[in-house]
Amino acid sequence: MLALGAVVCVAGVASSVRADETPALEFRALVRADQGVVRCGLFTEKGWLKAPVQGTVAAIHGGAALCVFKGVAKGVYGISAFHDRNNNGKLDTNFIGLPVEDYCASRDARSSFGPPSFVDAKFNYSGGLKRLTAHMK
Repeated sequence: MLALGAVVCVAGVASSVRADETPALEFRALVRADQGVVRCGLFTEKGWLKAPVQGTVAAIHGGAALCVFKGVAKGVYGISAFHDRNNNGKLDTNFIGLPVEDYCASRDARSSFGPPSFVDAKFNYSGGLKRLTAHMK
């Protein structure tokens, strides 16, 4: 039902940044528990929740995970993330397809029925460092 499982295809670890590497986008996901990891995907409208431009996996420390996306071209993007509590690489759902693990999107986009829309999650990226925060629910 929810297409948030598409973030499953994200890979890589980006829980910290070396001083000589300037990140393009930093996405801080606030979570309710420190077990597991947070999986994040950076999307354009065309690939929203299906084909990420970049993906990353971040460790959770003190109720937050920092997903870092580097080398991002200027444009309009949305970010989707989920709290992979059991670190199995997918957004777990119940028998009718509703998520049983928390998730979020940029601009704290939510939907009553189905996944958040790209329109609600989109933001402009014009280069340099941009920091975003969202709350897992």
